[in-house]
Amino acid sequence: MLDGLRAACPPLTLDTDPAVCEAASLDALRPFRARPDFAAARVRPLAVAEPANAGELSAAIRWAAAQGVALVARGGGSGLMGAAAVVRPAIVVDLRRMNAVAIDADACLARAGAGATLASVEAALAPHGLMLGHDPWTVGVATVGGAIGTNGLGYLGARAGSIAAQVQALEMVMADGRIVRTRASPARSVGLDPARLLVGTEGTLGLVTEATLAALPRPEERLVRGYRMPSFEAGVTVAARCRRIGVRPACLELSAEELPPAPAFLLVVFDGLRGEARLHAERAAEIVQAAGGEASSGREAEEKWSARHAIAERWAASRNARAGNWLAGGQFDYAHVGVPLAALGEVRAAAHALIRRHELGLVEEGLWHWPELYSVVVTGPADAAAAIRDTIDGVLRAAQDAGGTMEYCHGVGWKLAHLMEREHGAAGLDVVRRVKAALDPAGILNPGKGGL
Repeated sequence: MLDGLRAACPPLTLDTDPAVCEAASLDALRPFRARPDFAAARVRPLAVAEPANAGELSAAIRWAAAQGVALVARGGGSGLMGAAAVVRPAIVVDLRRMNAVAIDADACLARAGAGATLASVEAALAPHGLMLGHDPWTVGVATVGGAIGTNGLGYLGARAGSIAAQVQALEMVMADGRIVRTRASPARSVGLDPARLLVGTEGTLGLVTEATLAALPRPEERLVRGYRMPSFEAGVTVAARCRRIGVRPACLELSAEELPPAPAFLLVVFDGLRGEARLHAERAAEIVQAAGGEASSGREAEEKWSARHAIAERWAASRNARAGNWLAGGQFDYAHVGVPLAALGEVRAAAHALIRRHELGLVEEGLWHWPELYSVVVTGPADAAAAIRDTIDGVLRAAQDAGGTMEYCHGVGWKLAHLMEREHGAAGLDVVRRVKAALDPAGILNPGKGGL
């Protein structure tokens, strides 16, 4: 069968080595995330294709559509929901050869291949006094295409928003092999933007091959501040008050490591022109003081900020270990939900009740950037998978029932697909599936993901 693909696109690099295929069958989702069934769900891909340009990818997709062979796009493999995992017989399309980066400094734009790492885009921008607005925990590993596929939110999200807000144009290959290129402009009023269809859809509607991203000026001044808050609720009050009066942080993180009643830690980063960041930081300090918070040492705040990528760096250093070596001895998982502010207390209470009922450990609960973006991380022993899954799914359902969303950062992938009808409603999910059927009638693009 693969001889047909080689004939359809002779320049295409195609690897069938079992070890290469085994490594490409996974992203960062693992069974110890309360999903032991994932170990049985994944399958080894038929091959790993490495197109060098959109033309090669187009030829491969045309062949796959004609043969009914599934394709799964892959970038850095750091996704956390199994969006790049192979769960049905498929060919993995590794886009990391498509990694060119070009900078238009005056326009504040970076044009980058889908396989370029975010760190490489950042490095290309730095000499021009610019920076990338998307700074996730996996910045050294994650690729432009992967971030767009999940509509990721990074550490600078309070300033830059999700990556969707930074996408100015896309080059993409559709399920019939056609190459579509949209135009870069700060604003458009020309009807439906085809690029928006692919942001956040995890390679199920088309494959991004290149993106033009808006860049930010590197701050003349960056101030990192930490505060010890008497309670999580006090931190929520600060986040809401800052937004209401116009205090603009680049990053806001609130975290607590114990169930209530417990203190919390607030980390706030301010970027701007000389004097601008300090003005916002001073106003934030007044709000913190009114809420009963106290400043931590500058060293502690800087250490927390500097360590933001450490977990991903450790993961990247060990990810070449044999794929079958699942973590033994424990289970953990997390929820990142969007919750209407008025319902945040109710959703937190539901999370706390589930943790206590199942006798799990709370690793952390927190907010990210806005008071509506709530997270909770739980852990338990090796036999706690069912309890952890019930807890996390319970938090997701509580957020949905409160009028919120089950995920704000990492996408849906394989892991959250079972909750997509609850998320969108039957009619809403039917609309999404009709779009999928129209754009990918053969169903070859990333099957089994996102409830599609």
